Amino acid sequence: MHPYVEASIDKAAVYALAAELGLGDLERLPAQPCLASRVETGIAIAAEDLAFIDAVESRLAARLGREAVLRCRVTHAGIVIELGAVLASAAAANAHEIASEACVAAGRRFAGVRRYTREDGDALIARMSPGRLTLVLVTASLVVMWINARTIEVAPRRAPMRGLAVASLGPDVLADGFDPQLAASRALAHSSRMIADVLLDQRVAAGIGNIWKCESLFARGIDPRTLVGALTQDEIASVYASARELMLAGLAPEARAAARSFAVYSRTNQRCPRCASLITVYQLGDPPRWTWSCPSCQPGGAVVGVSS
Repeated sequence: MHPYVEASIDKAAVYALAAELGLGDLERLPAQPCLASRVETGIAIAAEDLAFIDAVESRLAARLGREAVLRCRVTHAGIVIELGAVLASAAAANAHEIASEACVAAGRRFAGVRRYTREDGDALIARMSPGRLTLVLVTASLVVMWINARTIEVAPRRAPMRGLAVASLGPDVLADGFDPQLAASRALAHSSRMIADVLLDQRVAAGIGNIWKCESLFARGIDPRTLVGALTQDEIASVYASARELMLAGLAPEARAAARSFAVYSRTNQRCPRCASLITVYQLGDPPRWTWSCPSCQPGGAVVGVSS
């Protein structure tokens, strides 16, 4: 039996002892269960699994914020990402991109992203040590929690948000009022950049990651290397509209439950679903991102402004 159990010392008591002993760092340390707890019962614990979990959770935290509640779980169905305190639907799409790319690189099956339900949130609050929850937002279907956050600033959605990184974000691609034409007009301000780079620029429009960059450009038959200035506003707007449609479809419960398949993303040297040409892959941008396209359905040579 563990000494803490024998002494009837629970998690709350550990935090209280840390405070009494002046160990401020330990007192404020958020709960972080052993990485082995992410492995589903019945699966043997392996060092490579724990390293994979740590790498994915570190990337997710860097993208979504250190306060976000997230877990990378190894399950019998594959790798599952659990998200708790997600501020926007676009965050789930970003998590999907990060996890699926990591799974492709490691040769693992990606089983999707899921969020904590209202019931899960209520149970988590009940288990939480007193004083750790900084803010809890409760709706009819969702509980969103900020744990041990140092600073929280609440402002109207459209108000200036000084000091916050989100102040520089463009319109959310998954928001109800998203206007593809507005996003396209913002993109045209970057006429000398490749369309693939601009789609990933969260200051132009927020939410599109590497997966949906590749898939939306394929859907519209546009080479990723095409310069924005070589496209019309309507053509660019159609790409944003396609990205939104694909992302929303990917967030549907039936899509998350099923094995995900893509038209071009991560399908190097496989047959294009339209023309049967071999899909090509190359790196674009700074930092470079792997980019997939069909040389036949997305011709670049004849498009004015495509870099050679």
